[in-house]
Amino acid sequence: MKYQPGLHLLTTLYTDNIELLQQSDNWKTFITHQIQYHQLTEVGNAVHDFPNGGFTAVHCLTESHISIHTWPEYGLCTCDVFLSNFRKNNDAITTAIMSAIHDFFQTTKHESQQIRR
Repeated sequence: MKYQPGLHLLTTLYTDNIELLQQSDNWKTFITHQIQYHQLTEVGNAVHDFPNGGFTAVHCLTESHISIHTWPEYGLCTCDVFLSNFRKNNDAITTAIMSAIHDFFQTTKHESQQIRR
């Protein structure tokens, strides 16, 4: 079987909904649903809420990872979604999850990149 590079999406998104950037509780519910809905396999995660607001999280998947870091004081977060194409082409799922992240945070503006790797 020949290796097919996966899709790695990176974004900085801006939102007026600062409350969603403050604590990880809503994020954890949202991303758990996304992982289950798309039949991905989470093998671990690290989530940390900062004392003055904001959080960081990495969700390790057998398919690769999803990560986020929020800055409520600037109304933004950075996140990335990378799914390998080892067993099947996951490009549509990668795109769907990133789109759902934008919807979840009610993105007003974003700067995004995509990498094949």
